[in-house]
Amino acid sequence: IVHNSCIESLQAITRARNEGQRVFGEVLAGHLLVNDEVYRNPDWDFAAAHVMSPPFRSKEHQDALWRGLQAGMLQTTATDHCCFCAPQKRMGHNNFTQIPNGTGGVEDRMHVLWHHGVNSGRLTMNEFVAITSTNAAKIFNIYPRKGSISVGADADIAIWDPTKERTISKDTHHQNVDFNIFEGMTVKGINTVTISQGKVVYQDGDVRTERGAGRYVDRPTFAPYYDAVNRRREAKTPVAGNRM
Repeated sequence: IVHNSCIESLQAITRARNEGQRVFGEVLAGHLLVNDEVYRNPDWDFAAAHVMSPPFRSKEHQDALWRGLQAGMLQTTATDHCCFCAPQKRMGHNNFTQIPNGTGGVEDRMHVLWHHGVNSGRLTMNEFVAITSTNAAKIFNIYPRKGSISVGADADIAIWDPTKERTISKDTHHQNVDFNIFEGMTVKGINTVTISQGKVVYQDGDVRTERGAGRYVDRPTFAPYYDAVNRRREAKTPVAGNRM
């Protein structure tokens, strides 16, 4: 269940998991860190830049979502990266329903989650790895090829410097958009090198990706979770008795 943004959705997932159902939850980095005050900003462009679905909520909901991550009721994090520049957002200047829906965040997800998760004590380093990589790989049945540093896995590695700082800004990010929902946020702990398929594709701010270098990742059907569900169903199926 993706894009959980409120207490009620977290409660529904928690209830289902407590009843033994195989349910997984995802939360966006923005919903953990940006609250609904942004919509009250008198600057129309600023407020419109944050219009997305579901919308950003109050701090009460943010705190609950963090607890959901800590408790393991939410297993993955994402950004739903879909950004628009100010001129595009202004298509809805006289009609709210015409504002293009979406925000960015993929470039900063790991940094803000480390800073506000690990540095704050909300998450351990291992939990950070799980919610940003390993859990998703397992859910989509591509583990251990992805989500693991091991023999036989793809050499996709982020090298992390927990002491290095950067201030997030639209003026310095690599995204081709004129706004950043994390604008002005200083984070401590960033990746300095990114390796994909054994090749360095990013180092100290320099993006070195090559067009066409990506490979299709085959995702086998029916992850191990399905086997567990089927076994449980079979175990609960009534068996006809022989009264003879």
